[in-house]
Amino acid sequence: MSQRQRVFITGGSSGLGEGLARHYAGPGAVIGLVARRAELLATLAAELEARGATVVVCAGDVRDTAFMAKSAADFIAVAGGVDLVVANAGVGLADTVRTGDAAGVAWLMEVNVIGVTNTVLPFVPAMLAQKSGVLCAVSSFAGHRAVPGRSAYSASKAAVITFMDGLRMDLHGTGVHAMTLCPGYVHTPMTAEHTGMIFPIATDAAVDAMTDAIAARQGTWTFPWQMRLLRHLVVRVPEAVMRKLAPPPRKSSST
Repeated sequence: MSQRQRVFITGGSSGLGEGLARHYAGPGAVIGLVARRAELLATLAAELEARGATVVVCAGDVRDTAFMAKSAADFIAVAGGVDLVVANAGVGLADTVRTGDAAGVAWLMEVNVIGVTNTVLPFVPAMLAQKSGVLCAVSSFAGHRAVPGRSAYSASKAAVITFMDGLRMDLHGTGVHAMTLCPGYVHTPMTAEHTGMIFPIATDAAVDAMTDAIAARQGTWTFPWQMRLLRHLVVRVPEAVMRKLAPPPRKSSST
C-alpha cells in the first residue's frame, strides 16, 4: 500500500491519471479525481471504493479557477489534509498554426498551463501548514525543445516546467516539494493516433516511473531513460536537425 494516502489527481478519468489513481488507491486512502467526463469518473470511483479508498469526485474543467479552488477545499475537508497533488490534465492540438487559429491555441494554453496553476496553488496553504506534501505537474519531453507541428504544445509544456522550477525554489525549506514529470511517448488514448513515436512505453510502465520519481522527490524528471538521455541532445542540436528529426505534425486534437 502506498505511503501517500491523500492524493488529488486531475485528468483522472483515463490514461495516466487513471493509472495513478489505481496505484495510490487502497484501504484508508483518500483519492480526489478531477475530469470533465463525469460518467468515467463515477465508474473509476466505484472501482477505487471497492478497494477500500474514499473517493472525492469533482467533475469539471481545470480552466475554471473558482471550480478548482472549491475542489481543493472540498478534498481537504474530506481528507483532513493532502499529501500529493498531481496536475495531470492536458490536451494536444492539431497543427493549425498556418490557418491562424488563435482560439485553438488559447484553449490549449488554458488547459495545459492555467489548468496546472489552478490545480497546485490552492493546495499550497494547507501543505505549508502541514510542513509537508508534494505538488507534481505533468509536462512532456516536448517541453525541453520546440517541436515543429507542435509549437503551442511545446510552449505550454515548457511553461509548466518553468513554473514548477520556480515554485520549488519558492517553497524550499518549507517541507513542501514541487516537481515536474516529463514523459516521452506513452501509449494512452491521447496518443492512439500518433505516428512516428520513439521509445514508446505502456501506461503501466509510465505510472511506475512516475510514482518512483514522486517517491524520490525528483526535480524535473524525464522518462523513460532513453528520452532522458535524448533530452541533452535535443537542447543543443540546430533547428535544421530538429526539423528533420521531428515526428509528423498532429492531425487531430486530443484530450
